[in-house]
Amino acid sequence: MRIDIIDTIAGLEAVRDNWDQVFMEDPDAQHFLSWIWLKNYLSRRRRWFILALRERDPEAPYVAFFPLRLITHLNEKTGLFYDEIIMAGNFAADYTGLIVRPDYEHHAIAGFASFLKHQNWTDLKLEYFSGPAGRREKMIEALQGPEVMFRDSSPKNSENIDNTICPIVPLPASFDDYLEQRMSSQTRQKLRRFLRKVEGDDIYRITMATPETIDRDMDILFNLWRIKWSARKGAERTERLIITTREMLMDSFHCGNLEVPVFWHGDQPLGALANIVDRQRKAILFYITGRDENWKTPSPGLILHGYCIRRAIEHGFKTYDFLRGNEPYKYMFGVEERRISCTLFRTTRSGQNLHGVLNPRSIRFVYEQALDMYRNGARSKAEIAFNQVLQSAPGHTGAEFGLANLLFDRGKLTEALAAYKALVEQAPDPTPIHMRLGDTQLALHQYEQAAETFRRVGEIGPHLIQAHYKRGIALAASKRLAEAETVFAAIQEVHSDDPAALDYAVKAGVALERIRMSAEATARKTDVVPETLARWSRGRHLSERRRLRLH
Repeated sequence: MRIDIIDTIAGLEAVRDNWDQVFMEDPDAQHFLSWIWLKNYLSRRRRWFILALRERDPEAPYVAFFPLRLITHLNEKTGLFYDEIIMAGNFAADYTGLIVRPDYEHHAIAGFASFLKHQNWTDLKLEYFSGPAGRREKMIEALQGPEVMFRDSSPKNSENIDNTICPIVPLPASFDDYLEQRMSSQTRQKLRRFLRKVEGDDIYRITMATPETIDRDMDILFNLWRIKWSARKGAERTERLIITTREMLMDSFHCGNLEVPVFWHGDQPLGALANIVDRQRKAILFYITGRDENWKTPSPGLILHGYCIRRAIEHGFKTYDFLRGNEPYKYMFGVEERRISCTLFRTTRSGQNLHGVLNPRSIRFVYEQALDMYRNGARSKAEIAFNQVLQSAPGHTGAEFGLANLLFDRGKLTEALAAYKALVEQAPDPTPIHMRLGDTQLALHQYEQAAETFRRVGEIGPHLIQAHYKRGIALAASKRLAEAETVFAAIQEVHSDDPAALDYAVKAGVALERIRMSAEATARKTDVVPETLARWSRGRHLSERRRLRLH
């Protein structure tokens, strides 16, 4: 068997038919592992990857898929970053896991576990992992070892809700059968009475969202949900959840896989549901609801769920899934319980990845974090991060450049000079390094060398007014006043809307005026002016601390 990595949307699109075939052959597959749901969700995410298993023949179809995602955190105590591998659908999918042809499950678990044990991570979270009985235990057996420990990580809920219990209703052939077989006599009578009332009284109605009404109906749903939950979850978190949830649900709606029924009393919305439609597995997934908490009877929740269950039966669906959580109200609908699991695998290294280095997929992320630290003045933290990048990716030019800049900032000019010279030879775009090399040469009074460095930069990028200006400063400091005058005068002819270019043009004008004044001075003053310019230049360059980024 072999494992390939799919980590682009184009790659995911290329295996759609193969994915759908495996999905339909896996009796435990569910909508949050469907191609369409994952494609929409992952299109908005970064650093995801899917392990795809097949026979060694590169033309053989895939027999299993395991969607994952990488998240990187900073250990504030050590200053080091570490990686978590999580399920690709986490934070939106009620169920996660893998899909596999039944006859390949053993190969899939062994292959995926072997792959993961060779990756660099500190935590591996199989959260809300769904599948047949025993799949979790097989994963634990395959993953644990001397360097990896595990524990149950089922979240605690302040309201005593167990989110590893998933109530689900198997749907019979008719709604009458459902009422008789699944509901208590009291609830059955109440639901029948309420449905007759709603459908027999013009003041009540239930609407289903259309392309013309979906925005209104989603506003109703989330306004009602916000009223109930903002006090408990906090306003900021509530709004963040609304944004991400609405985004995911709208993706489903645009694919034709979302129903949003709204229950009305006149023009007053009393409640709304968002049900994801799994057409492949013939399931309705109840995702979120909002209701007018002040309205007592008829119950919006009972009516909407009863209405949707009846509709699902009429359209040939096989299950009505209440998803995660054993909230008491779900049990009035005659549910059966299905279990999922949450398992945390953690390396025995204290807060460090397996193998002691970053996951390759996090190197760019950590490098970008180091740059942000540097820009924000957190130089010590940036140094640790740059070194961690280099440890994980030896020869990373950007990290080496960052460390060289830190040497310059700390006044270690000789070391910075050597670092910049070495980097110039290997960088794909040496211009930023040449600029810092020239700054360092100026600070070390190596004016001739600095003039030559900035001349080369100016030849490569004639538009880089900063390089021309600094060349002029270096020439003046080395008493090559005629050349400096020519450079500063040429800058005056440049026309640009760039504020930085205009700033250097003004400074060049000041320097040009000083040189022309020096030409009329006495011989003693002529000797003094370049050294004055040099002192002014050195002070400016040491205080600039320009933060150049090298990709």
